Amino acid sequence: MLLLTLSCLASLTSSVQAGCGLRPSYESFQSTGKRIGTGTDVTPGEFPWHVSIQTRGKHICGGTIISALWILTAAHCFADELPPDLTVAVGGVNLSLPLEECNPDSLILHEEFNRTSLQNDIALILLSSPIEFSTEKIPVCLPFVCDRDTWQHCWASGWESTSAAPPVLQKTRVKLISREKCLEHIPHLVGGIMCAETEQPRESNRVWMLIDPSGMPPPRSGSKVDSGGPLVCSYWDTMKWFQVGIVSGGNPKHRILTPVFSYQEWIEKETAIRGKPFFTEGVDSGTHVRVARSRAGTQVVFLGYCLLLFIFLIAIKLP
Repeated sequence: MLLLTLSCLASLTSSVQAGCGLRPSYESFQSTGKRIGTGTDVTPGEFPWHVSIQTRGKHICGGTIISALWILTAAHCFADELPPDLTVAVGGVNLSLPLEECNPDSLILHEEFNRTSLQNDIALILLSSPIEFSTEKIPVCLPFVCDRDTWQHCWASGWESTSAAPPVLQKTRVKLISREKCLEHIPHLVGGIMCAETEQPRESNRVWMLIDPSGMPPPRSGSKVDSGGPLVCSYWDTMKWFQVGIVSGGNPKHRILTPVFSYQEWIEKETAIRGKPFFTEGVDSGTHVRVARSRAGTQVVFLGYCLLLFIFLIAIKLP
C-alpha cells in the first residue's frame, strides 16, 4: 500500500519537474523575477528549450523543444523530405563544444506552407527517442492567448549559420508590434503573420543581422539565416516562458513571425496522427493555473485517485 502511494507521488513529481517554460538553473523567481542577463551571449540554462538543427554537423536552423519527442521549427528550413543526415543538438549554447545529438524520426511540414509568402511557415520534427530533461534541456510552453498586449519581456535568440558567426547562442530584446506598424517596414506582409521589432538595437548584436533586408529568407543552400528559432515572452507573475512566435523572416530591425497560438490545433492533430500526441500546457488567463487539458492537470487527477485509494485501504484495515 505504501509502495503504491509512493509510486503515485513520484509520478506527479516527475511531471512537475518536467514542467514547461521553467529555468531552474538560471534564476530563482523569488529573487530575480523574469530578468534576462545583460550582454548578447546566452548563458547555459537561460533558454533551455532552444536547439540547433544541423546537417552534416553544420547549423542550418533553430528549433524549440516543446516535449520530450517533439521539436517545433520553421518549414522553410527544409525541402519536402527529411534530410538523411539531419540531427538536433540539444542542451547547450556553444556550438564549438560537443552537444548531445538527437536523431529525427520524421519531419512534418504544414500542408499549406507557401515558400514565397511564408504563410504557414511551421514544421515539427519527431525524434526517434525522447529527450531526458535536465536544467539545460526543458520544453517551452505554448501560448494560451493571441492578444499581443498580454506578453511581456519578449526575447529572440539564435545562431548564425556561417563559419564567421559566433558559436554562442545570441539573444535580443524585442517587442511585438501591430500589423499596421509592421507594414510600414515590410510592405509585402501577408495575413496571418505577426511582427516584432528590436527594443535595444545594437550594431554588435548579430541575431538581428541574420535575415536578408529584402524581408524574405535566402535559399537554404548557403543561407545566413537562423530561422526556426523561438520568440519567447513572459506572462505577468508566473514563472513560465511561452513561445509566442517562430522566427520566419524580416530585416535587421523587424522580424516576421509565425504565430504559434494559431497553430496549436494543427500541432495537436499532427502529433496525434503519428501516435505521439502532444497536448498544450499553459496557464488560465483568469486564475494563473494550468489549463484543464494539460498533462500536468491529468497528473493531478491521477494523484487524487491515488489518495482516495490510500484512504480506502486505510479505512478497510481499521478495526
